[in-house]
Formats: sequence, C-alpha cells, structure tokens
Amino acid sequence: GTIYFAAHPADTLLYQNPDLFHDLYVYKCVTTVIFTSGDRGIVGNMSRTLEHGLEAAYSWTNGLAIDNQTWSANTVQIGRNNVTVSRPQDVYNVQIIYLRLPGGGPVGSGYARNKGESLRKLYTGDIKAVTTTDGRATYTLKCLQDFLAAILIESGATDVRVLDYKTGIPDEEDEREDHADHVVSARLVVDVMKHMNSTAKLRGYAASFARRFDANLNETGLDFKRKVAAFLTYAEHDAHMVCCFSKLPV
Repeated sequence: GTIYFAAHPADTLLYQNPDLFHDLYVYKCVTTVIFTSGDRGIVGNMSRTLEHGLEAAYSWTNGLAIDNQTWSANTVQIGRNNVTVSRPQDVYNVQIIYLRLPGGGPVGSGYARNKGESLRKLYTGDIKAVTTTDGRATYTLKCLQDFLAAILIESGATDVRVLDYKTGIPDEEDEREDHADHVVSARLVVDVMKHMNSTAKLRGYAASFARRFDANLNETGLDFKRKVAAFLTYAEHDAHMVCCFSKLPV
C-alpha cells in the first residue's frame, strides 16, 4: 500500500494528486497522515470542518456518492499514542489519521491561540513539546518520531509520499521557498525512515515551491480535471476558499 504524509488537510489534494487518484483508482490500500489541524490559529471548530472537506474530496476521488458517504472517526492507539482515524463506511482500503498538531504558519512562528507552538520549533529544539489543538495529546520530538515509526511499521506501506524535504527550513529571518509545516513534516518522516533503514520507496513533492515550475498536467486531461474537481469539493468546506470557489467559472 501507500502512505501519504501531509502537513495540512488540503495538501494531498494540492500537491500529491493525481498520484493519490491513481492509487485509489486501482483500489490500492491508502493511508493518509495529516500532521496539523490547519486551524490557522483561529478559535472554533474549523479543524473538523476541514477534515470533513478532505473526506468529501476522498469520497469523490474514490468514485463514491458524496451525499450518501458516511465516514466514521474513532480513537485508535498507534504505538503509545491515541489518535483519530477516519474511514469511509464499507470502504476498506482508505483511512485518514489526524494528529491535529497546531499549524505553525508560513515560517513556523506559531499562533497565539496555540501559545506559539509549532512543528518547526519542536524540530529545531526551540520548544520541548507541542500539544494538539484538541488538547488530547502532547508530543516531544522523540515521541513524535516514535509515533511515525509505528505508523510506518503497522501500515506495512511499500510506498511513502511526503512533501518537500530538501528545501531549507524557513524561519523569521529567512522565509525560504516553502511553508515551514510542509518542510518539517516531510523531514520528520524522512529522518525516521533513515533511522529505521526503511526499504519503502520514498517520493517527495514540491509544495509551495511548485509555483516556480511550469505546469506538468494537460488542462484537457483526466488527471487535471480530477485534481481540480477533488480540490473544489474540499474547498466548499474551507471558509478561506469559499469566496474563491464562488468566483470560479461553471
């Protein structure tokens, strides 16, 4: 199977699709791990709304009727950690694991609501631990690494997809070319794979940096149409994208 690691709920749709579509199309076992809640430091239930959007997009990509598709979220122990795992009803090859860590913002400085905690600060040693936005778990760097190792082992995935692990880590003094959450989430996984001597096939995807590249999908092709449609399905649930969504041509 394949395991996708992404920083925010929208990332697999933006950066790792259409490979995601190709895996789902052939009924491959697909596990997706979302590091942060994507809450942007906003108070409220925004995180679960974004998760619903991602699940709707996965249902659409998997050829399921969105209106009738039910996802069940359960607390599951992976390693020594309890996390939320969401699966579509009567579909056994797809699951999404939500860590719900706080989003760190473009340079990883964090948000006041989450006491400035972020993946970047945890990874670079600026803080000793980070607490999830739902308050259910706190991770040290070692604890998070152990958790990722447990996921890799228990999933038995032969293909591992991450975001950009080669770009430098941005901070307040050097914004670099990518989002701090993108880079750090990818580096965390790659570090763990190296420590484990993992034989899984690794693939990294340019994220924010991809805006510098020429398009590599034909606008008339199925891959492009599927990617856009899946993302727009998600966008209906994201308040930051609804205004843009409503302006798109029909």
